[in-house]
Amino acid sequence: MLRTTLSQLTGVPVNSLGTAPDSVPSLPEVPKSGDPAKAQESSPAVLFAQQHAIAQSFRARGEHRSLWPSVDFATQYAVLAKFNNWTQFFPNNVFERNNATVGVVIRFPFFNPSQHAHAQVADAEAIRANKEVEATKNQVSQQELKLRRSVEQLQAAQQVSELEYEIAQSNVEAVDIRIKSGTATVNEGEQARTELYAKYNALQDANFELLRARVNLLRMTGELESWVDRAK
Repeated sequence: MLRTTLSQLTGVPVNSLGTAPDSVPSLPEVPKSGDPAKAQESSPAVLFAQQHAIAQSFRARGEHRSLWPSVDFATQYAVLAKFNNWTQFFPNNVFERNNATVGVVIRFPFFNPSQHAHAQVADAEAIRANKEVEATKNQVSQQELKLRRSVEQLQAAQQVSELEYEIAQSNVEAVDIRIKSGTATVNEGEQARTELYAKYNALQDANFELLRARVNLLRMTGELESWVDRAK
């Protein structure tokens, strides 16, 4: 499927595309003791929760600063035109042609109950956002630990499958020797080979499940990108 997709994107024939397994570095070994902090730093969920908490703290700070006194200062300068003959209707210099206006507005929102309520709600949202960050970190740590234990279990299952495959190979060799000596039938040999094929398929499944779990663990801890960089 991947070769077909790559062929469609590049125009290279499918039959000419192949894999070079030797060019892919082996996955790093999974340490027995994990580092939850590394998984938390690499988790998009934790990063989103942290950014949300920062935004809520800024919002709460802004709501509280809205209770501070504010001063608005404004000036206006105007020059009155003479083409409308206003000087004839308003003699004795009632109006000045050049005039300026200055204004100051001072607000004291200390006793604004609505703004106090908004500030309290913003504080509550900021506290809840910080708690969500801690909860998300704990959840990521639990997922990292669960995935690490799953890798350990899959490693044990892979070792068991490998031993069972080796035993099945030995059984096939023993049955072949018995067939040649006349102490076993061809049907027994076919049964031994069928069991060998089943053990081989089980070993391949175990290897794939272990590989997928290790890749997921690398992705969670942020080490997958460094491993891919080494593969380039």
